[in-house]
Amino acid sequence: MVFNKSILYKNYYGIETKILEKLKTTPYVHQFIHDRISGRITLFLIIMGSLALVQEMWVSIEMTLLQKEAYDELNIGRIDEGLRLHKVLVNDEYHSREFLDEKSGIVIEEFEDRDKFFSKPVHVSNLYVDCNISVSNEYVLEKPLKYHIEFLPEDFENEKRPEFGCSLGVLRLKLYHLFKDSELYDEFIKTSGKKFTISNNVVIYNRFKEELPAKLDDIQLCFLKIETKDRIKCDFII
Repeated sequence: MVFNKSILYKNYYGIETKILEKLKTTPYVHQFIHDRISGRITLFLIIMGSLALVQEMWVSIEMTLLQKEAYDELNIGRIDEGLRLHKVLVNDEYHSREFLDEKSGIVIEEFEDRDKFFSKPVHVSNLYVDCNISVSNEYVLEKPLKYHIEFLPEDFENEKRPEFGCSLGVLRLKLYHLFKDSELYDEFIKTSGKKFTISNNVVIYNRFKEELPAKLDDIQLCFLKIETKDRIKCDFII
């Protein structure tokens, strides 16, 4: 099939002319169009900007789905000590690295691939915790104690992978001290003389109401089915 170039050019210029005439009356855009050349430049920028926007939206959707897949994998998995060997913790390909360029003497940082970055869970920055006191398997408070706990960088700066936030042990310790500094501690513990320890008497549950035992205290919260602003539960066992 033979194309007549003159007809194609004529059709293109006809369409282009109509678009440029429309742009001349479009609010804000019209101020950039002074002649046919400036009009073409403006049209080119609009087309390229629109393509870039569509591409960015596509990438955002793709990465959101990838992150959802990573969280779905964690949420249906088992809560056990095997989480210490989770792929994003042990594989260096999920993390940036720094190395010294011997020729220039400059420290170069090499970042992980985009898909690897979005495959990682996000660190937990704050939580809402409903706490109750359990005596002989019965709750003694009509309404649970409600705490809003925020985690600061110093809470996880010593972690092997600090980008994943603080560990379960940090949360357990914070809850222990919140209870110990309350009048309820004096009422139920000091007066009774009972022993109250962090590992045995502070029981934490994730948002799926799964108990998180003390043997998992070195595992970071984002791997234990907990996300920022979740409302979870804690029992002080007496």
